[in-house]
Amino acid sequence: MKKLLITLFVLVIALPTFAGLKVKDVAGTWSYEIVTDMETLTGTMKFEKDGKELTGNVYTDDGQTVSFTKVEIRENNVLYFELEVDYTLLEANITIDGKKYKGTIGTDGGEAPVSGAKID
Repeated sequence: MKKLLITLFVLVIALPTFAGLKVKDVAGTWSYEIVTDMETLTGTMKFEKDGKELTGNVYTDDGQTVSFTKVEIRENNVLYFELEVDYTLLEANITIDGKKYKGTIGTDGGEAPVSGAKID
């Protein structure tokens, strides 16, 4: 009985490390759609595994490429990333659910909804 309780205790502690978003789940190409008051922006984001970290770029449909300055996997399947466009820091918090995601991206001046799906 004592061994059973110890085993259950270890499993309860270890389960959070097995659950949740992993680097391999994010790595790949994702579409995006950002809906603003003025226009809808679309393109792709490519996340690459660099050791235990994620790096990557955003590719806009009008031909721009912007590198992420920070990418973090957070609790509850949230992916946080930053990029700088025209000296403006954009911050995104998206929740990934399988091969789709929803969230927000914005600056100090406001946020816009962003959504998309994994392409590969």
